[in-house]
Amino acid sequence: MRCTIVLVLALMITACGGDVATTDNLPPEGAVMSTVNDIAPEDALLKVQAAYSQFIDVRTREEYSAGHAIRARNIPLNELPAKLDILEKNEPIYLICQTGRRSKEAAELLSRNGFKWVFNVTGGTEQWQADVLPMDGVKSD
Repeated sequence: MRCTIVLVLALMITACGGDVATTDNLPPEGAVMSTVNDIAPEDALLKVQAAYSQFIDVRTREEYSAGHAIRARNIPLNELPAKLDILEKNEPIYLICQTGRRSKEAAELLSRNGFKWVFNVTGGTEQWQADVLPMDGVKSD
């Protein structure tokens, strides 16, 4: 009987351990579900480094190749409507472009299509670079 109780307690502790998640993958405080939320580049950086977050650069392939925010995947805005099925609707999704206009358009598209946590990185890649946040693919002189 005592072994059974110990085993049950051990299983409960182990099972609960899986539920103890970091808040890194949770949407920022004050974020509104099923609407477009703005997020500053510095705050977005912290969130896109977490598991279960999606970071999409909606610029053209050429713009993306010239340098992009670290961890961002490229899905150009004109291709996004045909690729909605490769994105997870129930995980936070962060969108970036050059200045924030195209990513805002992409964010509105996703929100209309049932994505629950949609974030537009304000100021886009220009602000990301101005804030000296990490980049990939930047060619040095």
